[in-house]
Amino acid sequence: MRSLQFVSLAGCLLLVSAVCGCPSTGKVTSGTSEEATAEDLLQSAVHQLRPENYTIASAPDKPVNLLNSWHLKVSDAGATSAPLTPPAGWVDEAGAERLSATTYDERDAFYIRDAMLNHSIAKYLAARGPDEVGQIQAVFDFVVRNISLRSDDEPEMPLGVYELLLIGRGGAEDRAWVCAKLLGQLRIDSVIIRPAGEAETSDVWLLGVLLDSRIYLFDPRLGLAIPSTPDLSQASIQPATLDEIVSHPEWLEQFTVRADQPYAIDVDGLKQPVIQPIVELDSWPVRMKELEGTLPAEELCVLYDPLSDQDAQTGLLSRLQKCLKSGKADQLKPWGYPLQQRAATKVPNPAASQNWAVTTRIFSLPIPIIENRETGTQTIGTPEGRMLRIRIDQLLGKFEDANQRYLSIRHLEVEPVPAQELEILNRLGAEYAIYWSGVCKYEAQEYESAVEQLTTYVKRFDRNGRWAFAARALLAECHAKLGQFDQAIAVVDRVRSDDPYRDANAIRVKRWNAQKK
Repeated sequence: MRSLQFVSLAGCLLLVSAVCGCPSTGKVTSGTSEEATAEDLLQSAVHQLRPENYTIASAPDKPVNLLNSWHLKVSDAGATSAPLTPPAGWVDEAGAERLSATTYDERDAFYIRDAMLNHSIAKYLAARGPDEVGQIQAVFDFVVRNISLRSDDEPEMPLGVYELLLIGRGGAEDRAWVCAKLLGQLRIDSVIIRPAGEAETSDVWLLGVLLDSRIYLFDPRLGLAIPSTPDLSQASIQPATLDEIVSHPEWLEQFTVRADQPYAIDVDGLKQPVIQPIVELDSWPVRMKELEGTLPAEELCVLYDPLSDQDAQTGLLSRLQKCLKSGKADQLKPWGYPLQQRAATKVPNPAASQNWAVTTRIFSLPIPIIENRETGTQTIGTPEGRMLRIRIDQLLGKFEDANQRYLSIRHLEVEPVPAQELEILNRLGAEYAIYWSGVCKYEAQEYESAVEQLTTYVKRFDRNGRWAFAARALLAECHAKLGQFDQAIAVVDRVRSDDPYRDANAIRVKRWNAQKK
């Protein structure tokens, strides 16, 4: 029997950077940064920061150095900019230092990478909406499908927006954060609407999206827009605005799924709600204005969004003020969740780190087995990281290509491997690939194919699959898209107390029953 020299798969994930991390040379053709032109430096930095290149295993030093070399060449040494003074309590000491910094750092690299990914997603989602309200709905629905709700007993990890999109898992707050970041690429602002009297730590809140002096309301936990009509038979229900829902409390009755448990949002509390803007400190510095104005046309994305009015650009405070009925925008308190998550990532947490390693290990697949015929031994080869590239391509909107390439991951399940740990990892990768293929088919509006993929997943992994609840909810949505309301209802008919989708499914069932008539 051949022996197997097996390397821990947790360690294998660290090798992914060799095959899917940041390119070592980018596009700079000159030998040194001194010889390269400013355009060469910028193109190389942007190339390395693209989401498909600057992944979870990439080192930030090279693109950061390129950005600073570019900035040194193009900046005016004698130029100065007015200091930015955010409202009291909006930034901490570290944040104030970032606002005044004149060079790019590792966090800037992450921010630019995230902005490019978010812009790519927002761009194809915007094309789905007939108007701006339709675009908002398309973004919200995408986030609900692609950030599945974790179970109550599932450990929470402090993640950024890029990581949340990558692993496709989170809570209601994560959905709201991702949604706000995507909408920000369409230059649409988002806020948290908390009913009066609700504590900062309360789960009772809504996502508000600002458009034309109105605030459109969404419930990220349910994954539904607050309805603007009591008519459940409508196939498409536009989100209600804050003003509308205050005048029509009866519209919320459809969100009561059990007689003994009314919907948590009380309209009376929305008459004078607490409004918390979802802010992005990294979009305020002048260095982002300089970079955005110089980006190549094919890499354009929103990097700079001033806090106050700048030249002909309306600042965030003015836009917020336009939607307020009373009070001043600079007296609002920003939503604290993004800052809390970022702070948590800086504090070593062995449990969270271990959970992250386990969660992301599938991205190292496939991992080859190398056979030495002379010695009769087998060793674990360098992880190819194909799964990571496929997943990123899926997020970038390359649904057909990603779906085809997921087949190679699914086939790993049937390939014999001599290591039990690798066999388990291959099975896990196949499970992910089946589910994400179903999501790809839905996003491509191929609902019949999506039904086939998701049905396959539900039949195989219904009891203990990582995506079991999300797969059932999405499968039901596919049937509803095809007008197969009885099938949709049957898919979610079984109710489990640990299903985070149970309330949302119950509301959808009421709507599907109404649409059948």
